[in-house]
Amino acid sequence: MLELQLDIVHLLQQETGLENNDKTLIPALKKLPLPALMKALYASKNRLQQQTVIKFNQEVFPLVSLQAPSLQQVKQILANPPGTSGYQLTFTGYGDMPDDSAEVNVSFPEILGDVSLALARPYQTFVLAGKTSETITLNQQMSFSGELAAKITTFIDYTVQGVLHIIPKGLDHILFVLALFLLATKMSTLLWQVSAFTLAHTITLGLGIFGVVNLPATIVEPLIALSIAYVAVENIFALQLKKWRILVIFAFGLLHGLGFASVLLELGLAPGQYVLSLIAFNLGVELGQLAVILLAFACVWWWQSKHWYRQRIVQPLSLVIAVTGVYWFVERIV
Repeated sequence: MLELQLDIVHLLQQETGLENNDKTLIPALKKLPLPALMKALYASKNRLQQQTVIKFNQEVFPLVSLQAPSLQQVKQILANPPGTSGYQLTFTGYGDMPDDSAEVNVSFPEILGDVSLALARPYQTFVLAGKTSETITLNQQMSFSGELAAKITTFIDYTVQGVLHIIPKGLDHILFVLALFLLATKMSTLLWQVSAFTLAHTITLGLGIFGVVNLPATIVEPLIALSIAYVAVENIFALQLKKWRILVIFAFGLLHGLGFASVLLELGLAPGQYVLSLIAFNLGVELGQLAVILLAFACVWWWQSKHWYRQRIVQPLSLVIAVTGVYWFVERIV
């Protein structure tokens, strides 16, 4: 028997053709008539059974049958906020696994995107969309060095996912960091702002991922867009930084942290390594933000000392960021 724990929400989205938008997808799935929901659920099951390839000792393990979760389970998980594993439900597969299996490789349907693969040892790795996982050795008592290697792999994987959430996937967070960068004339001032932002989003990332604080995306995403617009507009009109700006940035950082938490919930946390996964993902986010700042500095440092820097660089770029933030705000509340 083999258990596949998959994000049922985005799996159903692929089969129903609904818009993949966190604000509208869940309500649309909730309103879906039972026959349509059942059709999508079993189409998902058939796709998984046909396109999931599992190899033990380099020989294909045929999924003779795959049992989908019940409609009641699907409706129940759609009715509740996601837990630490997102909207995951279990598909149970049956087949003849060789008794002498020493290693396993897995590949999933490309339509699932990047998949977090967890084994019960515990073992955690990411399988990129349409790719085959690394070879995983089975039936071995994990030594201290093996456990350490598994933790290092988990740490690296989640750090990479954190970086990817900023570059290239986190355009809204990139624009927010750029808005902070543009008005900071000193690196020390910028570091204070980024530190406040980091502290704030670290707090709500942790609280959000463990369910202590939970706001729907319909509230968080428009407010994140509004925070981008606010900081950019302030850049246009403020001649210098105000002392209270750091408090505003801290408040906005709390919002962005909830956005990061929703992403990490979709990825899922490594079994038995929740804190390690959280720390690594947050580190990846910080590395991504640092890369944005360094790249921005490399692009404009030559002109920062010019008397026209504010008029020709800061204000036009801030205007573009502000307009983008307002557009996103309107788009996310409509």
